Amino acid sequence: MNDPLSSAAKVRPDAPALDDDGRVWTYAELDAAAGRMARRLAPLGAAPGATVALVAHPNALAVQAVWAVPRTGAVLAPLNPRLGRAAMERALHVIGPDLILGTEQDLHDSAVDADWVTTLDDLPRPPGERMPGGPFAPDGATGPDGGGSGLGDQRADEGDHVDPVAAIRADGSRPLALLWTSGTSGDPDAIPVLASALDASARASVERLGLTETDRWYASLSLGHVGGLALVHRAAHVGCTLVVRGRFSTEVLVELIDHEGLTHASLVPTMLRRLLDMRGDRTVPSTLRGLLIGGAAAGGALVPEGVERGYPIALTYGLTEAGSQVATAPPALVAEKPGTVGLPLDVVEVRIQDDGEILVRGPTVSPGATNTEGWLATGDVGRLDDDGHLWISGRISDRIVTGGVTVDPRSVELVLEELPGVSAAAVAGLPDDDWGETVVALVVSEPDTDPEELIGRARERLSASELPRRVEFIDALPVNANGKIDRAAVRAAFSGASLA
Repeated sequence: MNDPLSSAAKVRPDAPALDDDGRVWTYAELDAAAGRMARRLAPLGAAPGATVALVAHPNALAVQAVWAVPRTGAVLAPLNPRLGRAAMERALHVIGPDLILGTEQDLHDSAVDADWVTTLDDLPRPPGERMPGGPFAPDGATGPDGGGSGLGDQRADEGDHVDPVAAIRADGSRPLALLWTSGTSGDPDAIPVLASALDASARASVERLGLTETDRWYASLSLGHVGGLALVHRAAHVGCTLVVRGRFSTEVLVELIDHEGLTHASLVPTMLRRLLDMRGDRTVPSTLRGLLIGGAAAGGALVPEGVERGYPIALTYGLTEAGSQVATAPPALVAEKPGTVGLPLDVVEVRIQDDGEILVRGPTVSPGATNTEGWLATGDVGRLDDDGHLWISGRISDRIVTGGVTVDPRSVELVLEELPGVSAAAVAGLPDDDWGETVVALVVSEPDTDPEELIGRARERLSASELPRRVEFIDALPVNANGKIDRAAVRAAFSGASLA
């Protein structure tokens, strides 16, 4: 299996690979650390045929684990420590890991019982291994008893467990990782991701965004998010510096931009909103070359506001099943045509069905998710303009049918977000005896916004079917762990159920 870290260590051994605030690791040092960790994980059960869960925010040990686990022959299953107890239990049940890894720092956010987690901070050393200098692990370290997480015995009693990578393994290939989807529609699932898919995505992304060895990219997304995992591989592929600071913090991002020469960061729209609010009118330094915005639809006014204030915003559309990016618009194109996610990456084909659904094909797509012709039905709705640029409208499953008329909630959200005083909106459909469904909206607005005036302005731009019948004002939209609107929570807000 191709190992981009090992390749980078051979080509640029002394170049900075990882900055964790306490230390800057060269590519040679990071490669060696990943090798040591792989040797220490093997006696704990990390081996061919095994699955290893990684519940950790982006930090030095977690990045080492991303490289170390595949070197043991095991499949990596990174999970967001902030999933929540129910979602975490479901993910671990479906994935069925033989070993769960985390760090002491990340256990605070994790919903996993600490007794089930093998901490990366204190892994046992194989007999005879010499301890190099540095903070990787203290001399005399003693780790767990060597039995791993014990989940192997636990799973033996759960007869309904289904191996989510069985279909991939059956054709002779082995996935590098399993990624737990966000479940924005339907049930969440574990998606196999091939190393070749991440490699193809990295090459195409480097070309599209003009990335270089001098870049410093903040690992702001969870490693359990396809964008977070893809970034680790992309950084090694281009040979740049990955900046890790643990759990995302707007304060940290501002500090990195203003004082530490950050060149790039991957953000979801809510992160961008917080960045704009926190930095205010400060000039954007020329060292910042790109903010890659994806993971959820950006608000109608958010991107133009960011561009007007001088931020180099790149918009991207991607999926876990497609190995991260499908289409990406560089900053120059976003400034020219705000809203488009640009041309499909060079390795990807995109086709639009008659009903507007986006189909994707190419080497980045998980083979278990395609039809016989290799096309992935994304469930997303969009269009290609005359220039071949892709525009995303929403998800088929989010469409609302009211009185026989189909309403795209994203189109309604964009109209609401362009109204004076409104910063964000989330639209969903509620069951209705007369209309089938009725349109409702949660709105984040300035305190003095007049509800009647807002609805009046919306009525001027929306059809009778699109106009929300009920509107509630809220301080922040409900989102899931990946920053996407939680439409079930939106509906719950109007049905009297709790948003928790």
